[in-house]
Amino acid sequence: MSHATAERVPAEAAIRAWETDAAPGFLHSLMRIVQEHSAIDEPTRLLAVVVAKNTVGGNWRKTLGTREWSRVPEEEKGSVRNAVLQLMLSDPSDRVALQLGLLASNICAFDFPSRWPDVLSHLLAAADWASPFAPQFKLRALRALKHIFKGLLTKRFVAEPLTQQPGASAAALGMASITSRLQAERQLYKEKLKECAAPLQQLVAAHLPAFLNPSSSSATAAADAAAAAAAGGGAAGGGWQIHGLFAKAAVNGTTELLPLIADPAGLPEGTRQLLELLHGAANQLMAGVPAGAPLPPAELNAWRDLAGRLHERVCKCIIAHLDSHPLPFAEYVPYFLKLFVDAALLQLDAATLRAMRPKRRVLLVRFLAKALLCPYYRPEYVEAQAFEPMGGSLIEALHSKAGVAVAPELLARLQQQRQQQQQQDGGRAQGRVAAEALQQLLSKEQVSAVVEALVLKYVALTHEELEEWSSDPEGYIRSIEVESGPDADTPRPVGVGLLLCMLERGGEEVAQALINLTARLQAAGEGSPDMVLMREACYRCIGEGYSHVSNIVPFSQWYASELSGLLRSRLPAFLGTAGEGSPDIIAAVLQARALWLVGACGTELEREQWVDAWGLSVAHIGARDLVVALQAVQAVLLLAIQILDDQAILDQVAAAKLAASKKKGTGAAQLPGLTVGNAAAVDAALSAAEGVQDDEAVTAARERLEWRLAVLTGNLEQLLAHVFGLLGRLSEVESSVRLLQLVSVVAEAAGERLQPHLGALAAALPGVWQASTKQASGGNADTGALARLHSALMAVITHLVGKLRHAAMANEQVQAVMYPLLGYATNLHNPEAEVLVEEALKCWGVALAVEPAVAPQLVGLLGNMSHLLKRGTDNSAAFQILEAYLLLQAGQALQPYSEVISAALTAAIRQVSKAVLDSCGLNTAAAAAAHQQQQQQQQQQGLPGAPARPGALLASEVTQEGLAAAALVDVMLQLYPADVPQLLLPCFQAMAQLVGNEALPLPRQGLPVKVLNVLEGFLEVLARLFLGAPSALPALLAPTPEQQQPAAAAADDGSGSSSSSAGVSLHRFVDCWLLIASATFLEELLGVGHMAMLGRFRRRIAAAALSRLISEGVLPASVLLEQPARLARLAGVMVKVCDEVDKFAGDIAHLDGLHFEQELNSDFVLAARLNLSKGDAVRHLDVFATFQAAMAALAAAAGGEAGLMALLQAGAGNSPSPAMQELQPLVSSLLHGTLAAQLEAQKAAAEQQRQQRLAAAAAAAAADGDVDWGSGGEEAMM
Repeated sequence: MSHATAERVPAEAAIRAWETDAAPGFLHSLMRIVQEHSAIDEPTRLLAVVVAKNTVGGNWRKTLGTREWSRVPEEEKGSVRNAVLQLMLSDPSDRVALQLGLLASNICAFDFPSRWPDVLSHLLAAADWASPFAPQFKLRALRALKHIFKGLLTKRFVAEPLTQQPGASAAALGMASITSRLQAERQLYKEKLKECAAPLQQLVAAHLPAFLNPSSSSATAAADAAAAAAAGGGAAGGGWQIHGLFAKAAVNGTTELLPLIADPAGLPEGTRQLLELLHGAANQLMAGVPAGAPLPPAELNAWRDLAGRLHERVCKCIIAHLDSHPLPFAEYVPYFLKLFVDAALLQLDAATLRAMRPKRRVLLVRFLAKALLCPYYRPEYVEAQAFEPMGGSLIEALHSKAGVAVAPELLARLQQQRQQQQQQDGGRAQGRVAAEALQQLLSKEQVSAVVEALVLKYVALTHEELEEWSSDPEGYIRSIEVESGPDADTPRPVGVGLLLCMLERGGEEVAQALINLTARLQAAGEGSPDMVLMREACYRCIGEGYSHVSNIVPFSQWYASELSGLLRSRLPAFLGTAGEGSPDIIAAVLQARALWLVGACGTELEREQWVDAWGLSVAHIGARDLVVALQAVQAVLLLAIQILDDQAILDQVAAAKLAASKKKGTGAAQLPGLTVGNAAAVDAALSAAEGVQDDEAVTAARERLEWRLAVLTGNLEQLLAHVFGLLGRLSEVESSVRLLQLVSVVAEAAGERLQPHLGALAAALPGVWQASTKQASGGNADTGALARLHSALMAVITHLVGKLRHAAMANEQVQAVMYPLLGYATNLHNPEAEVLVEEALKCWGVALAVEPAVAPQLVGLLGNMSHLLKRGTDNSAAFQILEAYLLLQAGQALQPYSEVISAALTAAIRQVSKAVLDSCGLNTAAAAAAHQQQQQQQQQQGLPGAPARPGALLASEVTQEGLAAAALVDVMLQLYPADVPQLLLPCFQAMAQLVGNEALPLPRQGLPVKVLNVLEGFLEVLARLFLGAPSALPALLAPTPEQQQPAAAAADDGSGSSSSSAGVSLHRFVDCWLLIASATFLEELLGVGHMAMLGRFRRRIAAAALSRLISEGVLPASVLLEQPARLARLAGVMVKVCDEVDKFAGDIAHLDGLHFEQELNSDFVLAARLNLSKGDAVRHLDVFATFQAAMAALAAAAGGEAGLMALLQAGAGNSPSPAMQELQPLVSSLLHGTLAAQLEAQKAAAEQQRQQRLAAAAAAAAADGDVDWGSGGEEAMM
């Protein structure tokens, strides 16, 4: 435990290594440390047991061979299991004992019950009141049981041999024996757990009544007082206290046990008595009055404190019965429903209820919500009709009365179906009891009182919260937002959730009760603050459950009748323009809730109302009351998001129409970016191509967008003035973040309409940046809050630059914030950089895309980029930014960082290659050898050799990183063809090593699409390299220095493992190359335009590169000729590329004709990439001449054209496909230079046949009737 870094860091590293490797003897040594009570201090022993707990693990997501506990020797496991319980029941430290209990829980996740069957019985025996252990240690045993039960919830049974002998396998043991053993273990598991129910129930029955009646345990008070204090109960109290602690622990154990022994057939034996005891105890604990003789005041307060915590455990236990045994528990629901309704809602006044611990109030409400949501207590379940097995009664009657012979199997099946039906009928009868009780709760006679109590005691604001509203308005808003989160577990959101459950289950009765209560409170006026708070709570409930009350109170009517007038009439007072003081807080409560309703239900407003609501909400941002102003910000934000929703619909429709029009006009493919995965856009494109007009929804969205944008821009100046005025009044970072989020959304929605207001908006940004910089320089700055503020500011800048483009980039005030913010966020020495760098790189990329040249300030950021490249965790975005610098002719600025870029690219490509091989389950030569051995064993057993199974799915981020690296290398190679081959030689080697890796399954064996995408990206880069420098191939396939070192080490130690020293097999490299080059994806076959374009380009560059290698003699002809199938594949790719010459020319014309603004979105980087492609040698390549030269070289090596044709015929196989049958004459034409003419003739003949078929079809139709064959006829025939 040294504080010296030089000593501590190596020691921590050694411990982590031993922990990860589960080194033999490590756990035993840790247990030895723990047991030295007198010689070793508590912190060290605590650390030892924590490390032991982590070493055992319990992580079931690991494979069996990588789980730490699975690799501990069996003898050591046994000694650890024995030591854990002994130490836990003897250690003087409760902290150490707690961790020992958690260690036991982790071990049970693996070893219970097969290797540790008696652990639960030992703990139960130790916890028994008659055991020889002191109460302190008995409590430890009970608490350890709870942890074990909780851990067993995630236990999984695995097929591992009991004796982990080397080489033992599932095949050796036999599937039948494995299945039998697993079934036996599951059965033992259930039995051992069920045996725990009765002892725990007995413990609850022994200690809970003794706690409830302290006078009954007074005889043991003196004896147990010291034990109570030692057990953590404090000095106050007597015997009742130790009984209370035991009762709490026993109830906890029962609660965690119930899910493990869930049985639809019934509750565990003795549960009725337990539930009766819990029911009575819950009543008494809720009242907070002990039975028997009164306690002294100080002791009574201690009793009530423990009683409150025990009540929480009792409630959780009752809920666990409902969750785990819903149907058997249904008969008790009426009793507990009344208990919880009275306790949570009706019995106590609001002040008493609010004085309880929040957790206690949450549990009271949670039971009611769970009962309402339980599917077995719903009418659709209990009223479902039972169905007689089809023909069952007739068959049985024929068998029993008429003596008709019926197969015994059929009779047994009918009997089984009848028994199942009887069980279902019994379950419905049980559920009906609970359903009727719930229906009674939601009846007209009771529901009004329940709704009113729920609103008053759980939803309404308290006077303490109003004090916070006045003294700390930003803190109040923050607490309210926490309550609105999805994980909120406090009384108010749980109370609202219960009301929503009631509305969903009770329907109109509950909704009408809520509306009636609201109307009554409205009629009462604002004279009483409590009545106003209740009214505000009702408004919140209506907004939260609006979908359930909309048919009674449409929001548009409510806004017109009350909310609009409320907001308008009080606005001057809140703005301070009426010459009066600020309205009182009660008025502010209603005003803020009205604004919240506008945001929550604003989609229901009609046009005039939406315009009115927008104006009023914007105006309220200037309110003097900060809570009202911030609630107005939220309302405007939600209304602005509606504009973005309409924009998204119309943008999608516009893209689909543009693509469809281009397809209809030119017959070309769809616009790049419109994918088959976007089903809605594809459907819209097809509809547009057929001339279908916009549907009503699209027309309505277009109209809404026009007038809403007019409203937004009409008072944009007022909005920005109020927002930035409010920004100066705020003190908390979170509040500023909320305002900047609104500015960001408004900027995105307004787009170019924001330009007239750019000056006002930009003028406020430096102030925000300076304030954040000042806060960041303070010693007590909250890094997380500042990161969120800088993130929001980054989003504003990104939207401004993305929408206003040059106007924003040229604005000096925008520059004064953007460049320093980018520098701050990408500086890895800043504490916020870790969370800001992703958004900073996005903003950086946007700034590059909107200008035709790189700004000097962005050149200055390259120093930070070099550090990001060295770290290597943001490579995808970083490589794209570097590519943009090159495309925008700023390559000179990158020259000082060329070595860093080369190293980053090499490291990324190697890491991606490793991930690719990992995803195939074959990342080493040893793994490949193991896979081959497995296949051989399966073949010897007469089983088919299965391909390697993926070890881990390749993450999308890895694929993106690989493709980003390939794209950057490709651009560098095109711009600097003389320098890049040497500069990036390690990159090219890493790519070639993956493409030709012996351990990589070929695509025909089922490579994932993401792996193929990476291989395609690498193939295109290597193909471009070979087109310019074919002599580079041998160096790329030779072993790298990194590969030679392990091989030399293996040779020195005599292992003989030198497979890596041979580098990459040229044959394997060519096979993989051809398979990738010839692959045709489903999207291409389906006609997805950009995929077809990519496929044609990939085939063209791959075939051209191989041809160049063959023609130059770098690729020996023997590599292709010795495998005729390989030769046939190459020839097939060549012919296909030649056949696609016209389509490839159409692709080029399509790309050259893309509109800069409409189709390239005015992206200068994308435009530069397309401009670079105009000079691409692949475009202008004469494929016929290139392929003719390669085939001539192959024919010469094969002994002439006849020899080549013979090899092609052999490569086609015994049953060649029609395409293979046509291949030989086409290759012959290629050799003689007549392939182009032959392909043109074939196309002309095919067109002539098509015209003849059309004419014949038209003649036949005309003979049958007068049919108009217009331009649509050909399309219909096609």
